[in-house]
Amino acid sequence: MQLLQHTRESTTAARAMARPGWEVTQHRGIRPDDVNGRDPLANPRRGYRYEMSYNAIDLTSPWANEQDQPADAAQRLTALEAEYGPGADLTQLYFYLWDFATTELPPSALDNIERVFAGLRAKGYQAVLRFAYDDGVRAEQRYTVQHIQRHIAQLAPVVARNSDVVAVWQAGFLGAWGEWAGSHYRHETYSDAVTAIMTSLVQALPPGMHTQMRYAAKRDMVTNRSILDRIGFHNDYITLGGGLWDYYVPSDAGWPAYLDVSSTRAMDGEMPWDKGQSTDPYAWSTVIPGPDTARRLQTLRWDTLSIAHNATVTVPAWKQDLLTGQQVRDALLPVSDGYFRNAAGASVERTVFEYIRDHLGYRIETRAARHAAFRGEIPVEVDVVNRGFAAPKEPRPVGLLLLDGAARPVSSVPVAVDWRNWLPQGRAETADDHGAPGTTTISGSLPVPSGTRGRHHIAVALPDPAHPGRGRAVRFANATTGWLGNANVVATVDLDGR
Repeated sequence: MQLLQHTRESTTAARAMARPGWEVTQHRGIRPDDVNGRDPLANPRRGYRYEMSYNAIDLTSPWANEQDQPADAAQRLTALEAEYGPGADLTQLYFYLWDFATTELPPSALDNIERVFAGLRAKGYQAVLRFAYDDGVRAEQRYTVQHIQRHIAQLAPVVARNSDVVAVWQAGFLGAWGEWAGSHYRHETYSDAVTAIMTSLVQALPPGMHTQMRYAAKRDMVTNRSILDRIGFHNDYITLGGGLWDYYVPSDAGWPAYLDVSSTRAMDGEMPWDKGQSTDPYAWSTVIPGPDTARRLQTLRWDTLSIAHNATVTVPAWKQDLLTGQQVRDALLPVSDGYFRNAAGASVERTVFEYIRDHLGYRIETRAARHAAFRGEIPVEVDVVNRGFAAPKEPRPVGLLLLDGAARPVSSVPVAVDWRNWLPQGRAETADDHGAPGTTTISGSLPVPSGTRGRHHIAVALPDPAHPGRGRAVRFANATTGWLGNANVVATVDLDGR
């Protein structure tokens, strides 16, 4: 008997009825009155994030107001949770290499970076990672393309070893804060320098990981077209067009590129600091409207967003601003199953903060599972739908598991589907089809070893491909799916040992 009798991926509507002899398990989404129904659903490489900065030389902060921050990353994250409130399980992570801009990184600096990654792992966080030399405080450094390339080569094995806690490795390096403006030699203005740096960085990325640049015009300077499928964007000044520095607007020349690239490459961003956080002239203290922000983030297929920025103006407003399911539908945004309903079926409001938190990136729901218990095998079909803002951006294996009552695997089969094709609803700010996203059916046949008896569980697994033992697996957004062995239980089956 073949381990995998058949696999299929389709975008047709889910089957209403199973074939004779098959059992159907219906599933529903998470309601706000479910246990932990208002808590964030932690999933890899999507969601809200904080921000933290370290000098690689000694794990101090470059900033005067953070001189008392703990070097221990787990302690630092606990402090950020207290400062900004819960809701994030990622952090922007800056390492400033100012002290080593024109020299090799010493082993002590690389060890410091590893220590921070270990702290993230201990807390269950992932990093939006950026390395930079210039911090806007100390004198700018005179690094060259060759210095950057050498540092990328030194950092690559460190990032690879810790890719379970790195969501994306941003371009960084050039200019103040690694934002690609104002470096001493203006490397960011020369296409050959831009191409050389980005080629080195993309070649250093662990499999499946993306990098990001801030500006479409800079990405357009890359002449090595073969690396562009790994380069997304980050917008470090989200104001929906207010101010001078938000270029991610329909009137900007880069808008077509942002639309195109965001469909399959990682997207990150942050609002400006507000005037309660910063005295800089670019600080922004007008509330950035939550529903309009959700439409922009959904249109540009956003994955990760800071809640450390504009944290005394806009974020508190989002926590007070209420949405109904009808308002979300009218805004041409996705509505997750049960998200705006309680157990009695009555309409329930959700805050803008909750809605954006829960729909950044992908949000995979199981709609139904079907199975039959034949001699020696269990054919399985599972219908899933993506209610998030974006499609998954990284390759990840999909597998079916048969687990015993102690969550031990009895058998497993890979399913030959690409979960990056589990597409979301059409973009709110374009002429896309704004109907509900299509349902995908994944299927396979689980072998049953002779003599297997008792209650068993059928599960769908989406593990970390590089670190299946320790990396974070994907959880479905259902109240009716269990979680055993880092997999989503979608059905149970009683086996008689034949």
